[in-house]
Amino acid sequence: MPNQEQVLSYARSLAQTLQEGLVWKPGRNEDGRGWWQISDHQELPALMANAFAGMEFLRQYAGEDSFWTSRAAEVYQSKGDNQSTESGARAVGDVLLTWVRQVEAGVSEIVGARAWSEIGLISTDMMGQVRRLLSDKQTHPAAAIVLCGAALESALRALIEARGLELPERPSLSTYSQLLRREELITKQEAKDLEQVGGLRNAAAHGQFEELSRERAGLMEQQTNLLLSRISELHL
Repeated sequence: MPNQEQVLSYARSLAQTLQEGLVWKPGRNEDGRGWWQISDHQELPALMANAFAGMEFLRQYAGEDSFWTSRAAEVYQSKGDNQSTESGARAVGDVLLTWVRQVEAGVSEIVGARAWSEIGLISTDMMGQVRRLLSDKQTHPAAAIVLCGAALESALRALIEARGLELPERPSLSTYSQLLRREELITKQEAKDLEQVGGLRNAAAHGQFEELSRERAGLMEQQTNLLLSRISELHL
């Protein structure tokens, strides 16, 4: 996921494209009313596309049911309370800039930011514990294997929450991976890898130690790190 400054920088840039190249046309009655008009009419389709991009951006990063998302759609459809498509597009830019200021002030937050922070902590803290367990010759490899499974389960749950998906009734590494596969957020091979990791974790958790070895635990650590890296790359 992009960091906060990257997200806000993109929002500012998008807002700028929605506000440049427009000229104000005052109303006939000189009552302060009027509308925005694009100086080059050939650029109108691009302006409309950027307005849609702005609304989609807010859906992803402000939240599908948020005030910001609904307000952007409202001002665009109402033409910004004026009489032109350009006015509506410019109003979407105003909504974007206001959202940016709210995030910077700590009043609003980027959807999923806390969940992605949690995934980062899992990758560093929990997997650090796994490495320490594997380096301790007195500790059975089952401990590292169980912790790898727990790290992946926590990361998948954070991903599901960040995407605004409904958690399964029976939460587990298996049900999480099945949900993410149905949503096409992970590939078929990644789902198989997660099932394999889950099977090994279950063997360790149920004391089936004859199937386990330090070498196998080391391979699971590598596979877990690869999967965590993939999860962290999935954008909102």
